[in-house]
Amino acid sequence: MANKRSVKKQIRTICGELAAELLTASAVIDGFDTDRVQALVGRIASLQVNALSHCSFAYEKSKKEFADARAYNNARSSYNHKAFAKLAADTQTEVAAILKEMNAMLPQSVRDAVKQTAAE
Repeated sequence: MANKRSVKKQIRTICGELAAELLTASAVIDGFDTDRVQALVGRIASLQVNALSHCSFAYEKSKKEFADARAYNNARSSYNHKAFAKLAADTQTEVAAILKEMNAMLPQSVRDAVKQTAAE
């Protein structure tokens, strides 16, 4: 399991790359639907803010509630693992939705060219 610092760094990197790709595509590709770019950049920014805010969580139980330190550490580790897994799943779902919307903004001629290249 990754630590909180590396997770936050990955979230910032992913969101930054998504925004950079979107802005590059809108500037370079003719026929790109530029009307929706600002809204999608805002959605990417809100994804980043929400994901970063959900990186910090606390385990509600204390060591006193467990028989020994080992049981506490195992329970806390399990809780952290589940919390990070949920954060990753939620973030991946939102990233997939953003990518789907980015692909929908491409003109049909570009999509056809990509499909033809992939088929070869």
